[in-house]
Amino acid sequence: MFTIPTIVVSDDLTQRAYITFYFHNNRVREYNGKKIGLRISPNKATSLEQRNELLEKLRFEFHKALEANSYPLVETSLEQKPQPREKTKHDEIPKHDSCIRLLFKAIRAKLQSDLSKKYKRNLKSIYRQFKKHMSTEELSGPITSISASRIDLFLNQFRSSGTYYMNKRRDLGVLFSAAGRIIDQPVETIQKSQKKKSKAVLHKAYEQEQLKPILSYLKANNPNLYICSLLTYGAWLRPHEEVRLLTVGNFKNNLSEVHLSGEENKGGRVRVVHIPEYIRVELRSKLAGLGRHDNIFSLNEAPFNEYYFNTQWSRAWAKMHKLGLIFEDQTIYSFRHTAAVQLYRRTKDVHLLQQLLGHSAITVTLKYLRNLGEINSEELAKYAPQLEF
Repeated sequence: MFTIPTIVVSDDLTQRAYITFYFHNNRVREYNGKKIGLRISPNKATSLEQRNELLEKLRFEFHKALEANSYPLVETSLEQKPQPREKTKHDEIPKHDSCIRLLFKAIRAKLQSDLSKKYKRNLKSIYRQFKKHMSTEELSGPITSISASRIDLFLNQFRSSGTYYMNKRRDLGVLFSAAGRIIDQPVETIQKSQKKKSKAVLHKAYEQEQLKPILSYLKANNPNLYICSLLTYGAWLRPHEEVRLLTVGNFKNNLSEVHLSGEENKGGRVRVVHIPEYIRVELRSKLAGLGRHDNIFSLNEAPFNEYYFNTQWSRAWAKMHKLGLIFEDQTIYSFRHTAAVQLYRRTKDVHLLQQLLGHSAITVTLKYLRNLGEINSEELAKYAPQLEF
C-alpha cells in the first residue's frame, strides 16, 4: 500500500528538498535514490533548475519502484534475488532525450539569446505552465510521444480569446522547434494542434480635432502620460518599450534628438529620432536638475515597471471616455498610428514611413498600413519586386 510520491521544495537552495509518500501507512521522506539503487541527489545540485529536474527524476523513479514492488531495495543472495522486471519504454529512453530535459535545454538556449525581455518572459511562462500540466510519465518520455490531442487539452486553458490562445500556441511551438533542433529531428506536434481565429487589436487613429482636447486633459491631469503621448505622436516612439525607459542621456543636441541603441528599441538597430519644438518646450522644465542616467518619468535611475503606462492609460481613458473626448478602440498607441496615417496620406512614401516608425523591414510597414485601412491589396501590388529580361 502506497501513495503517489510528491515533491517538497523551496526556492532556497540551502534548504533540503525531498519527495514524500505513505508506505504501509507510514509517511516516508526520501532525499536521494539510495533506497532504489540509483545515484540521484537533488540536494547536491548547484542551481534551482537542476535541483527541480533531479527531484522530478527522483519522484518518477520512486513511483516506478513502488509500482514494481522493488522498494525498498534490500541486499539478497543470488537465490533470493528477484528476477529483473520487464523494461518499460521509459527505461529505454536516453537520459538526454526526455521531453522535460529537451525543453529545459531549449528554454535555456532561448534565454541566453538576443531576445526581448517580454519574449523571454513569455517563454518562461509557457515552459512552467506546460511542465505543471503534463504528467511525470509524459515529461520523462520522448518529446515525440506527446500527441497533438494532449497539446490541445493543455492549450484549452487559454481559450478566453483567440489571440491569447494563439500566442500561447506560438510560444510553445518555439520551444518544441528548438527541442527538435537539439535532437536533429522535426517535432511537428504543435503544428498539428488546433488553431483558433485571433482578432487583431485595433488602435484606431484619432481624428485631428480630438488631439488637442485629449492632450490638454492629460497635461492637466497626468503629466507623465502627457509627455509619453507627445513622444509617441511627435517622435514616433513606442510608449511601453521605448518612451518608458528614456533617460536624460538619450536626448542629444539641446533636446532636438533622441538616440536609441540597438538594445533600446524593438528594431534592434541604432535609431535617431527628431524631437519637434513643441515637445522640447515641455521637456526643458521636466529634465532640469536630473542626472544623465535618470529616467525622465521616475526621476531616478530605476524606471517604472513595464505596466506603468498601461495602468495610467486605463484610468485616464475611462475618464476621457466619460467626457466624450475619446472613443472605443483608441489607445495610447493610437497617437503613433495617427502620426503614421497623417504622413502616409500626405506623402504616400512607404520607405520614409518605415524609417520614422523604426520598422526592421518594409513588409512590416505595409502590414501596419493595411491594418489601419490605409492601403489595400491593389496598392500593395505596385510594391512587388519586378524582373525584366
